Amino acid sequence: MKVLLALLGFGGLCMLLCCGGVYYVARGTEFKVTDKKNEILEIQNEITDITIPDSFHTQGGISINVASSRIRMVIYEEQEQQGALVIMSLGIPNDGMVDMDKEFRDGMKRQKQNQRELTITKEEEREFTIDGEKIKFNFAEGNDENGTEFQQITGVFPGKQGAAFLFVQIATESYNEEEIVKMIESIQLPSKNPKAEEKPVDEEKPAIDQKPVSKPE
Repeated sequence: MKVLLALLGFGGLCMLLCCGGVYYVARGTEFKVTDKKNEILEIQNEITDITIPDSFHTQGGISINVASSRIRMVIYEEQEQQGALVIMSLGIPNDGMVDMDKEFRDGMKRQKQNQRELTITKEEEREFTIDGEKIKFNFAEGNDENGTEFQQITGVFPGKQGAAFLFVQIATESYNEEEIVKMIESIQLPSKNPKAEEKPVDEEKPAIDQKPVSKPE
C-alpha cells in the first residue's frame, strides 16, 4: 500500500494542477478507494484490457472523477510479497504519452518516503508491436538501499481513457521475464475511430444501346 499512497499523492497533485483550484476540484469530485477484487478488476477494465500474471494478486484500486477528468489506478502485489505492479490512467490524451512517462517517474522520485527507490545499474528500451502499433517499454535493473536487486519495467501506452502507465518493480529472485513480456503483449489497444464510410462512387451507367433508326425508303 506504500506504492498506492505514493501514486495517489502524485495523482492528486496532477489533478489539482489540471483542474485549477481546491474548491473547484472538491465540488465536483467523486473519490473511491477499494481493496475488493471485483471492483479493482472493474477499474482495470476501464483503463485497458490486459492479462495479469497469476503470480500477482489484487491489492487496491482508486477511482477519481473530477470535472471532465477520470483518474484510475490499480495495484497488484507479487505472491511472495517481493514486488508490485501498477496500472494507471490520468485521463491524459494519448498524444501526451511521452510527457506522462517522464512526469510519472519524476513524481515517483519525489515520493521517496513512500516507495522503494532503486539505484539503477542497467537499463534498456524495448519495442513491442501491439495491435500493429509500436510501443516502447523501459526494462531496468537496480538495487535498493539494502542491496537487494530488483527489476523495474515502465511504459506508457494508449488506454481506453487516454494514456495509460504500467509500472512493475519486483525482486530479481522472483522475477519471471517471460510472464512480464506475455503480459505486455496481451495489451489490447482501444479501437481507433473508424473512418467515415465513404459513399460508393456511382459507377458510370453504360450507355443504353440504341438501335439505329431506319430511314424510310
